Order: sequence, then structure tokens, then C-alpha cells
Amino acid sequence: MSTASAAISEACRVWLAAVLAPVEVPPGSTSREIVRGAIGFEQPPRVPYCFKVPLGTDFFELATLQRLLDRVSEPLRAPGTEYVDEWGVTYRKTRFSWDDAIGHPLPDLAGVDSHRLADVAAPQRTRRLEPFVRRAQQAGKYVVGADPVLLHERLCALMGFERAMTAPYRQRDAFESLLDRMTDLTVAAIERLGGLGGVDAFMTWQDHGLQSGPLMNPALFRQLYKPRYARAVAAAHRFGMDYIWHSCGQIAGLIPDMIDIGVDVVQLDQPRLIGHRQLAERFGGNICFWNTVDIQWAADPAVTAADVAAEVAAMLEPFSACGGGLMVRHYGDPDDIGLSQEFHRASYDAFMKHGCGRSARLQ
Repeated sequence: MSTASAAISEACRVWLAAVLAPVEVPPGSTSREIVRGAIGFEQPPRVPYCFKVPLGTDFFELATLQRLLDRVSEPLRAPGTEYVDEWGVTYRKTRFSWDDAIGHPLPDLAGVDSHRLADVAAPQRTRRLEPFVRRAQQAGKYVVGADPVLLHERLCALMGFERAMTAPYRQRDAFESLLDRMTDLTVAAIERLGGLGGVDAFMTWQDHGLQSGPLMNPALFRQLYKPRYARAVAAAHRFGMDYIWHSCGQIAGLIPDMIDIGVDVVQLDQPRLIGHRQLAERFGGNICFWNTVDIQWAADPAVTAADVAAEVAAMLEPFSACGGGLMVRHYGDPDDIGLSQEFHRASYDAFMKHGCGRSARLQ
């Protein structure tokens, strides 16, 4: 094993030890039960959390595990290096946790039915995760599986953003055919995860919001995407898994559709765009939120520790009458947006004071 691979393997071991370590729960309870209580509005004893500084969590996220495992086998690439992924998309390596898609294999959908999609539902993909899922179960963690398809995001990578947005108008039948194939693949991936047993949720990352509103006409979203997402949600529920949906942007207009198809949790990194009180008052009791301190607000260097404490209190207080419905987390890639360890520590202290600490309900 190379020195770099050994270092990554050690990083994986350190991460595993930290995320599997127990966090404070009431006697006879588990992290998993607390998370389930929040999602089900069952008066959990405290707010569930996933923190990076210090590292402590009620959750075991397979997406993070997979990233660490993949780094052992993938070549190290310097920023600026170009490579092609298993979907046929060409990327340019950046210094961030994400890379730039610069070459799209489906700029036109004329030959879409013959285009080979990545085999992300192959049995070996989930088989390697099974021992880690068992360890997380034994530790009482809530296990979150990761969507390997990412329907809308993958379409933008395969086609390019502009073509993906205009294809429903220019090549509607071919676009829907591709949507159906990718939804079939998503359902197959859900079935693989569900077959492991012990995976509590299926999480997808798909941004359908701009800063001012939905990315596309809501009527088009309901025609094209909503029924496909409904299939994925139903598949997750068949295996007893919650469906968690991350989206950036102002998506208040789409949350009723998410509720309608049975989405259990919406994960927001920009909750200020909608408003903490509006989230609780409009949607409390119908869907759970798993929120960070708003990352655009938090990245402002003028924000102080006192500001962070006030913001956290403002996040949590509106949910105090909901009997649950809120979980919190630190942003997963803080270096990408310049969030310091000092910020994370300040938000951790505030979260622990106002609802996450010592098994105390929201204060």
C-alpha cells in the first residue's frame, strides 16, 4: 500500500472510531430511536445531531464512508487534471470536494436509448458496506444510505445544465425515456441497500432551488420529476427506510409536493431562504428538517460567535411546539466555503445549549 493510501486508510479508521462512539442518550435508548422520534414527531428527548467539531453524531452516513473507501482505490489527481467517470462524463479536478463537469456524453438525446448507464446497483457496491452497517447497528446509530444516481444532478452532468433544462421542451419523449431508465436504476439501488437490512434511510442530493425560487416551472416539475421521485420514495418505504432529500435554494413552493409523495426529511443548508419560523409553522407535523446553520450567512467573516448563538436559538425555538421535526448538522465540506473550526465550535456550543445537550428538550 502506498503512503497516501495508508494515510487515507488511517483517516477512515479514525473517522469510524469517532462516528461509532456513543453520544449522550437517555438510559435504555439509542441514537437511532431519537432520530426516529424526531422524524415521527414523537417528542424525542433531545434534538438529533451530526457535528464535525467536535466529531459526534447520532447518524452513520454511508456517503462519507464510501468517499473514504473510494479514495484508497482511486488515483490521486492534482487540480486541473481531467478524467472520465463511469457515466462517461469528463471532469476537471478542483481543489474542492467537487469537480467541474466539462464534457457531457449526451449533448443530444437522439441516441439516448443506446447509452449505457453506470451499473451503480451492482451487488458488490453494497456488499462492501455490509460489515460497516452491522457495526453501526450495534452502536445504535441511525444508518443513512446514499443515492448513487442523483436523478436531476446526473442529468445535468450527462447533458450539460442548459441542455438538461431545455430538453423537456425540445426532446420530450427522449427526455422522459431517460428519466424512466434512471428512475429504474434508482429503485434498483434502493432495493440493494434495503436488502442489506439495517439501513434506516435513503438520502439523495438534488438541488431544485435557485436563491429566489424553484429552478424550473413547478408545473413542469410536477409533470416530469414528481412521479419519478414518488417511485423512489415508495421503494424506500417498502424496505422500511425513510427518504431524505437535500436541496439548496428557495424550495418552499416544492415542499408541499415532497410531503404529498411521502418524503420524510428535507435537508437544508440554506434554511434562512425560507425562514425558520415558516418551516415550523407551515410544515411542522408533516415533514422533518435536517438543517445546518445557513451556510451563506455563516460564511460571512463578519459573523461572530454571539451571532451564531442567536441564530441557533432562532433555528430551534419555532420547533419547540412541534413535538419533533427538526434535526441539526454541521456542513459537511466546511473548507469549500471557508467555515472555520471556531465557527463549528461556536455552533456546537449553541446547539448543545438550546436542544441537543444532556438529553434536554428544546429550551
